Amino acid sequence: MLFFWFCFLKQEKEIRPLSTVADTVKRYKNTNSVANLKRSGRPRKINNSDSRYLKLCSIRSRRKTLSVITEEFNIGRKISASRSVVNRALHSWGMLGRVACRKPLLSPRNIKKRLLFAKEHVKWKKKQWAKVLVTDESKFDLFGSKRRTYVRRFKNERFESNCLIPTVKHGGGNVMIWGGICVNGVTRLKRIEGIMDKKVYHSILVHRALPEGKKLLGKGFVFQEDNDPKHSSLFCRNYLASKEKSGDVVRMVWPPQSPDLNPIESMWDYVDTRLNKTERNSQDKMWLNLEATWNSIPKKILRKYIYSMKNRCKAVIHAKGGHTSY
Repeated sequence: MLFFWFCFLKQEKEIRPLSTVADTVKRYKNTNSVANLKRSGRPRKINNSDSRYLKLCSIRSRRKTLSVITEEFNIGRKISASRSVVNRALHSWGMLGRVACRKPLLSPRNIKKRLLFAKEHVKWKKKQWAKVLVTDESKFDLFGSKRRTYVRRFKNERFESNCLIPTVKHGGGNVMIWGGICVNGVTRLKRIEGIMDKKVYHSILVHRALPEGKKLLGKGFVFQEDNDPKHSSLFCRNYLASKEKSGDVVRMVWPPQSPDLNPIESMWDYVDTRLNKTERNSQDKMWLNLEATWNSIPKKILRKYIYSMKNRCKAVIHAKGGHTSY
């Protein structure tokens, strides 16, 4: 057998030593293959205990950068670990560096109110949500959309004018609007000029919100608004209370710091996505585009967001009143 392998290797351009032939024969007898066995490689600089310690350090302080974690880990060690080694160890636990999500600050009181609201409304049927008018204000900047915008460019064209998104201080102007949605349609948008205070909001309630809510949903519809200071002012709350007494409307008590529960927030995002496909040359032009986009929203989309309230409530309950993915 050894002679056979020697003759085979002799046919190759390079003559192999006899020891190589012997090792090859031995490997073939043991593994039924001449392929090289898997090697252990270079010894790891950190062991399993070190890896668990790195995971614990990262959990205790989520905002520590990789450089800080590596520097603290190497204190007192004979063999220093590089940032790459530490990063791989954290990745092995599924701990990845990501941009932190921005959410409203929740106090224990806020969390309790959110959880209470979710438990009270999670069992609502579609028939009940179909009587709700969801309202809110939003601001659309003329320049500098918060969304990421992708361009196709060559390697050295990063700062070419046609590959840039122009920015202007304070957004270069904006359009502030108020609107409401329900399963039967949308209210007319209200463009807000200047500062929106309680008097402006009271005017919206009198001339836009309640009349159009009644037209869309009928008398006794449920009116939703968040806890913005102008909404919760006595001037506006007393007006709504008088309308509740007459049976025209029922005001929904909304939990504080809960934009994730509000389906109209998703509606603004829907509008902004489509608005990005239009030109924003001026505030008046953007207002016209906003109106056109708003009035063309399909009822299918409106019902999708309104009826998502059940799942939103479930998510809040699952988070025990904390933040959700909405």
